[in-house]
Amino acid sequence: MSQFFKRTLLGAAIATAAFATVPAQASDSGAKYEHSIYGLIAMQVAHRDYDHEKNNEGVQFNNESRLGWRGTAQFDQMQDWTFLWQIESGYVDESFAGENGGNGYLGRRDTFVGFEHDSIGKIRLGRVLTPIYELIDWPATNPGMGNVWDWGGNIGGNNFNDRQSDTIRWDTNELWSGFTMDIAAGAGEDRAGATDSSKASSNYWHGMAAHQQVKGDWGWAQFDLAYEMNYDTLDKTEGKFEGTFWNNQTYLMGAQGGFSNGLGYFAYYRIAKADNNTFNQDEREDSYSVGLTYTFDKWQAKIARAENLGLDVNGKEIANTKDNVTSVQMMYFVDTNAVLYARYAMNDLDRVNADDKGYEGRWKSDSFNEASVGVEYWF
Repeated sequence: MSQFFKRTLLGAAIATAAFATVPAQASDSGAKYEHSIYGLIAMQVAHRDYDHEKNNEGVQFNNESRLGWRGTAQFDQMQDWTFLWQIESGYVDESFAGENGGNGYLGRRDTFVGFEHDSIGKIRLGRVLTPIYELIDWPATNPGMGNVWDWGGNIGGNNFNDRQSDTIRWDTNELWSGFTMDIAAGAGEDRAGATDSSKASSNYWHGMAAHQQVKGDWGWAQFDLAYEMNYDTLDKTEGKFEGTFWNNQTYLMGAQGGFSNGLGYFAYYRIAKADNNTFNQDEREDSYSVGLTYTFDKWQAKIARAENLGLDVNGKEIANTKDNVTSVQMMYFVDTNAVLYARYAMNDLDRVNADDKGYEGRWKSDSFNEASVGVEYWF
């Protein structure tokens, strides 16, 4: 289930999305070098209704359009291997980034070199998704549940990475019937030369994911297990933990699948742990995300819920650290490579008291409801 790029609403919904391949140099047996331009044109129009921060209400456009360039090569002296490369831009405007736009430069998203072998699988070096985050992102963050399930929560340190530079990742081929693995390691967010962290050289991470897929006339199912460990992440919040270091472990388990009658599902449970030796503090936060889909004719209905079950510190629950979101979505396949959708998401986000045990600065926004419509076209 590994992908060259992080999936979007359309990219994941339509597995048959095609892209043109342009041969750069041809040989007698076919294209020796191949490359293609691909991308996503995506625009979401959303209105948020906040519980308290009324000044943030109003209509916003979320422009998630992006462009990429990727290719393969068959080198003369490496006939059993295919060379892989990719350079992908970021969103034009990430998360309502405003006048200055988002980090839309070329190379912001998955950008790597690598090799693929028929028996060994795929090995990539550069900027790629981590194995656990590939599952956190899809399917369990859609539709519109990132404020709780993805980047939400209250735990200290860095419980998992998104896509990460300075990474090596190996995606196996099928090891036995339906079973594959993804294994990766790399530098952390404070990697040497990038920050003033006194432990930058020991700030790194490693992780893996295992997938067992079964298929039949009835449909398909996939069972997933994943793990990620982050070492010596510098705490940059403005509280008592500022300047100290965290070690984090995150575990993920769950399943996804679909039936031949159009019904689909996903269900994932996550356990995030963090320890700070300076304060002899152990933290834990459990979360889950579940959803159902029903695809009929050219329509797909989806309902999902995610919840952070609260932050525990040294075995004691901290008040005002629970979050949940419930989201419903209706999507119309207007074309083979395009969808229109309407979505309504209700985000109930508790807010840690800024004076409560030094947790000020941990990300948290006001509760809000969001109604949106959008279009995505993949090429």
